[in-house]
Amino acid sequence: MYKIGELSKLCHLPVKTLRYYDSEGLLIPDRIDKFTGYRYYSAARIADCNRIIALKELGFSLAEIKQHMKASRPEDILALMDVRRTELESALSQTTSQLKQLACIRRIITEGEMNMFDMVIRSMDTLHVAGIRKIFKTKEDAYATAQSIQSALSANMIGRQMIIINYETEYREYNFDLAACVEITGKLPKGSEYYEKTILFPDEAASLVCSRNELEAAYRFMARRLEETACQITGAFYEIYHDDGTVELKVPVCRLLNDPVPVDDNAALPFENDAEVIGKWKFIDKVPSAEQFCPDRPKYSDSNNIWLKELYFLPAGKGYWIVDSWTKGSLTTSFGYPKHTCRHHYSIQQQNGKTFMFIEMKDDFYRISRGGKPEIHVFEKVSDQEYTQDEIRIHDRTDMPFVPDPAALGKWIVQDLVDHPDCFSPGVQNFPKDGLFFRSISLEDNGNALVQYKGKPVSPLKWTNGFLLDQKNSIAEAYVVRRIDGVEYLLIEWKSGDYLFGGRRPDWYVFTRES
Repeated sequence: MYKIGELSKLCHLPVKTLRYYDSEGLLIPDRIDKFTGYRYYSAARIADCNRIIALKELGFSLAEIKQHMKASRPEDILALMDVRRTELESALSQTTSQLKQLACIRRIITEGEMNMFDMVIRSMDTLHVAGIRKIFKTKEDAYATAQSIQSALSANMIGRQMIIINYETEYREYNFDLAACVEITGKLPKGSEYYEKTILFPDEAASLVCSRNELEAAYRFMARRLEETACQITGAFYEIYHDDGTVELKVPVCRLLNDPVPVDDNAALPFENDAEVIGKWKFIDKVPSAEQFCPDRPKYSDSNNIWLKELYFLPAGKGYWIVDSWTKGSLTTSFGYPKHTCRHHYSIQQQNGKTFMFIEMKDDFYRISRGGKPEIHVFEKVSDQEYTQDEIRIHDRTDMPFVPDPAALGKWIVQDLVDHPDCFSPGVQNFPKDGLFFRSISLEDNGNALVQYKGKPVSPLKWTNGFLLDQKNSIAEAYVVRRIDGVEYLLIEWKSGDYLFGGRRPDWYVFTRES
């Protein structure tokens, strides 16, 4: 048995600390002499001391350490460890976010940015406003309109703030989609020429304070800070004008996680018909929130990068191409590598005599996998026709006579997939080999071709000089033979659904001769 002083030396813990652990019921002596009050500890207490020290170094509190000391089953200890791990991960995430903000501020200062603003992200109160939304030639026009609304309304029902809601999503020099508003404390009278709405910030909002002449710089600063601190803008900007000339600039945001989590909506929903959606729709716009859509002024300028420029809802929930299926209220798609399956909620609105569909599209996997919000893709209905898959795809001419090409004869083994033959570089793998759908192709001297796809039986096709012909499916894929550094390569178009249904330029498979 060891006296308390001896245990103190063995464990490198002060006697005062050992007495405190005793009073807390954490490290109780094996025996206390009732006459002298001396504490005596067995050798087993040395192991307990070491355990306490190790747990303290991991950041456990004394109360948590006491739970550890009492835990007898491995699963109980693991549960306590998991709780601490979660706490540490949360602290790490917060620290990482703070470091990013410091780096961002430092970069702005070192790069000579004249305007520095203090931006915060927090939950926001609601605002009740009256206003007018339209296309204003300048922002000054919108500000003047807000002043006129303030003058027109009764003094006992207006608040102290004017608000300009900026629905734009890209840079513009004039003709802005804005709402000129004033804060109100009551209900508008019937027949008012102004609309009435409550501004809600459902999650968090980024906010900074500036003067009117600093607004443009404040927009640039906020956009940059949000990008560099991994925050997604999820709605319109709000310019809140106070009577002392101060302006608050606010925008709803979503903080993105540092690490991605799997996103896959695999569970199929039972089909429920929605006759209103069956037919053809065309892409109109993409906006962070549905309220930013303006039928007369689409905002998204990069529509060439939209996969579903035309969207068909086939009868009975049937799918095509990247559309797996649909049921009332949702559309399910699968695409990408590795393949992602996502369910997108949709809603229908009638505006200006037209039918619009608003789809919460989860196609930005970087943001969605980090807890981000889906952007809104807006489609306009252009036809109520009930289409079939065959009616909505491209059909190539395949009735070409056989013309031999000795350079292409033989069996070829797949190596890669590239955007275009000119993009191919030997020795540089562009696409993961295990993800290639093509496996091999044999071109015979009688015009027959044998194609092996991944996980499929051999497909008998036709070919002629310059083309691989799938006459059954009306697909003609161009090919070229090239010699690079003494090696022969066969490059063949890959006309997948991206081409057949999406009208996109085909990628090219790369093959080398079987050795």
